[in-house]
Parts: sequence; structure tokens; C-alpha cells
Amino acid sequence: MRQSLAILTTLVTIAAGACADRNPLGQAASDLAVRGDATGSITDPSTAPGLTVMTYNVYYGADYGPLLAAPLDQVPFVAAEAWAMAVHSDFPARAGRIAAEIAAVRPHLVGLQEAAIYRLQHPGDAIVGGAVPATEVVYDFVGLILDSLATRGVPYVVAAADSTTDVELPVFTGLDDAGNPTFDDVRVTDRDAVLARADVPLANPQHGVYGAYIPFTIGPVSSGVFEGWSAVDATAGGRIYHFVSTHLEFQEALPVQLGQAEELLALLADETGPTILVGDFNSDAYGAVPDRATPSYGMILQAGFSDSWTQPDRRAPGLTCCQASDLSNQFGTFNQRLDFVFTRNLPAVTPAGTLVLGRKILGDRPGDRTASGLWPSDHAAVVATFLTPPAGQSADVAQR
Repeated sequence: MRQSLAILTTLVTIAAGACADRNPLGQAASDLAVRGDATGSITDPSTAPGLTVMTYNVYYGADYGPLLAAPLDQVPFVAAEAWAMAVHSDFPARAGRIAAEIAAVRPHLVGLQEAAIYRLQHPGDAIVGGAVPATEVVYDFVGLILDSLATRGVPYVVAAADSTTDVELPVFTGLDDAGNPTFDDVRVTDRDAVLARADVPLANPQHGVYGAYIPFTIGPVSSGVFEGWSAVDATAGGRIYHFVSTHLEFQEALPVQLGQAEELLALLADETGPTILVGDFNSDAYGAVPDRATPSYGMILQAGFSDSWTQPDRRAPGLTCCQASDLSNQFGTFNQRLDFVFTRNLPAVTPAGTLVLGRKILGDRPGDRTASGLWPSDHAAVVATFLTPPAGQSADVAQR
């Protein structure tokens, strides 16, 4: 739901310290083995053939769309409704369901999008023009997922993370004893992250923010809505894979999305080794919904990447978006495929054959919902497993 932050930023105050969380949040241990094969035997992912990856947009939990039509003096009241929705979406419970899905397949690497941090300031000062940012963490999406994974005995670490748009807004909380309105400030920091299973050897964590963005000006403050990417080199089967996770801007900001896609492909232009690119690209592969199909999907294919869902031929539609904004719809409402696992330069198996062992969509079944009936996200997760020959064995490099 990328439109949410774009709307927010035309109406709210930018929080100070927006770049404070731009560094990777964890370092992988290289000596912890976990179960990694179908028989349940202990394997070493640095030498065992095969690689499983996942991408998951975990969703902010609120629809900020109504703010678009709100007069400026009504923003705190409309924002209060959005904040109530975010609280109602119960990310701690959703994090448990997301962690359960990750633990069930134990991917080597996971790309997360919209892995937000919500912070609170009580009472707030934004309504009176204050510049002190909210610092009390209410929800740390990445931290909650990692904690839930740890309780399941499947430890993961943050291998790389970006921090992009960071906004703070006043939220109406009620009336005091004298009948005066009171306000808190709610700050949301948009993040994308790469999680790695704790036994996967990692190197070269990177992250960045695209130069293409949606600009805005509020009084003397000029800023914008930003998107970014995170990357890491991971070793599996004796081979190094460059894993990149990203989130492109929503379809209504098409020139910005295309600019970001061009920047992304330029960043990867010199990558000659095995590369896996995952994320929410906001570009429908099918175009069944008007205006959802954008050129970004085709641009990535033209750059030599393959869509793992369709290679080899796959008849299942693999739809990944979108559930209702409050996540309470009884039946799934997916009608688009926006989330992808792309590959380039993966080594082919000898004799020639497919590299893709399995592909799954997770989080799209009624049984995946929380105890209160909420879907884990408005997107589904995409999982792909690739068979690769161990390093040192002859293999033709093929586009699969």
C-alpha cells in the first residue's frame, strides 16, 4: 500500500533524525547449523547445494488514503483513525504468523518490505510546530519477527537494511479536564530489510535510497517520499549469491517508479555472478487490473533477469496482492502479481535441467490468519528454491 506514505507526506511534519536507522542491524554467525534438507539431517548451507529465498511485503497495517481529502485542520482527527487501524492490525500477532511461515520453509534469505518502526511521543509537539521527534518505540516490525523466529528455535539476523521515508504526524487523543484537545505524535519510519538464517555466511552488506522520489514542501521544509534497496552476499553450496531486496514506488507515481527501476538496473549492470533480486515491484505481471501493469516488470526481464515463477512453465497464477486495508476480509481478494523472485546468472545443473525446485505463495489461505481473523499482510509471500551444483563442479551459466 505504497500510496499511504505518499499521502501522509503531503500533510505531516518530517521527523528529525530520519537517517538514524540506516545501518545493518545484526551480524550473522557462521557456525550455527540448522536443519536444511527434507530428511531433517543437519546440513551446512555454505557447502550443501540448493538455495531457498523469500520475499514478503509485511504491510504498515493502515490505510492513510482518507488523509488525502482531509483539510489541514482535520488531519489530526483523520490521522487518529489511521493510527487506530494500525493498532487494530495487531502487528505483534501478525509477526507471529509471518514468523511461522518463515520457520516452515526456513529460507536462507528473506527480503522484507514495509518493515516499519512506529514511534510515539506523549504528549506530542507537532501540533504546535515542535521539532522534537518521537522516540518511544511502539512497534518494531523487524524486531518482532526476529523475536518470534527465535522463540521457534529458528534464529535469523538482519543482514542489511535501509531506512527511507520518515514522517511524524499529530494524532488527536481526546479532551483534557478543561475540554481542550490533546494530541500525541506518531512517527513511522519506512524500512526494507534482508533477513538471513543465522547459519548462512554473509559478506558485503549494502543499502541505498533511490534518487527518484516524490518531492513535497511543507512551509520551510522540503523533503519527499523515498524508496530504497538492501543487498548482501551469501554463500550456499560453496557459491556466493548477490541477494537484493527492494520496493518500488506505487503505480500512481509511474515516472518515479520507472526512475527507480532504471537506477536499480544500473546498480546491477556490472553483476556477473549469480544474482537474486526480490521485492514488491508494484508492477503487475498480468495487467488484469487497469493501471496496475507498468513497464518495470518488462524492464527487469529485458535486463536479463528471469521470473522464477514462470521458469519453467507454471500455470498457477501466483497472485500476491491485495487484501483489504484492515486485513479483516473473510475471503482472499488477490487479483495482481506484484511480488517477484528474479534471477540472473545462476549456474545450471549438469546435465541441463531446471534450477527451480519449488515455488510457493504463503499467507494467502484462511488458515494463515491470526486468532482474531486478520490476514498476516495485505500481500502474500513468495518462496523459491533453486538447485545449484556445488562450487568446483562444471556448470554452464544459464539464464533460468
